[in-house]
Amino acid sequence: MTPVRWDPLTGAPLLVAPARMARPHDTGPVAPGDPGPTPGPEQSACPFCPGSEDATPPEVWAERADHTLANRPGWRVRAVPNRFPVLPPEEGVHEVIINTPRHVTDLWDLSPSEMTAAIDGWAVREIAVREDPRGLWPFLFLNQGAAAGASLQHSHAQLIGLPFAPPLLVAREDAFRSALACPICAELADPHVARIVDTGPLTAWCPHAPPLSGTVRIAPRHHAPEWPAHPGEHLARIVRPLSAALAALVGTTAMNLWLHQRHPGGSDAFHWHLEIVPRRATLAGMELGAGVFSLLNDPTALADAIRLRAPSGAAPV
Repeated sequence: MTPVRWDPLTGAPLLVAPARMARPHDTGPVAPGDPGPTPGPEQSACPFCPGSEDATPPEVWAERADHTLANRPGWRVRAVPNRFPVLPPEEGVHEVIINTPRHVTDLWDLSPSEMTAAIDGWAVREIAVREDPRGLWPFLFLNQGAAAGASLQHSHAQLIGLPFAPPLLVAREDAFRSALACPICAELADPHVARIVDTGPLTAWCPHAPPLSGTVRIAPRHHAPEWPAHPGEHLARIVRPLSAALAALVGTTAMNLWLHQRHPGGSDAFHWHLEIVPRRATLAGMELGAGVFSLLNDPTALADAIRLRAPSGAAPV
């Protein structure tokens, strides 16, 4: 049976993936009072570290040193099918993109060159899903820390190719398509928006009405529906210092990162953007039941604090 189901009350899609309960965990408790799973002997070594390539499915892509063999050490960024996917391969895509062979846990632990290579790797795989003949809807995201949904510490991103149009992404595209002017361009032009940095072609800021408390948004200053084929160099200059400063200010290293860009065949009205969201609060009844969120941080004050704290690699506005 297909794992895709639809809530008859809301029309929202659901993915039935009970096999994900067997995922190995090394990030500790996933909730207060929850001791978390106890790794078995087969989980004692990190499956994302060099020398453990046999612990993952065979790689679908890797940037690696010359004359090194697939599924062996020598890689710099490596993409593999998720061993515990939310979708079977005949219905969609679920990949893990391992950001670095070094066993680091936080984005800011990556060196500038590692971050650049990782983000460029994300782009390579996202383009591959866009070109899938099945017409999948790609969505790229990163979970860091147990509170953000990560089960393994080793820094990695994930890429989903969905066989349906996800409602939140459709709603965002519709908002761009129906707006009189691009909402991102309008926000960047608003003198009251608390911008954090302008670095090269990109701007980072705390949106006036963020999707979750503490969100930092990054987008090109000039309108662009899709991110470039090699976004790593410019994004690395912003993502590393800003994520570190944000974590220090809100008091947690747990965070999510995701990419929004026009889906294959979508409208030029879209303006691509990346969002970094710290996860210090658990979503509760109001958020989950009513879809109403409250902000723990004033966006303007948070932007001011990040600007003061971000290392010199993030040039102030």
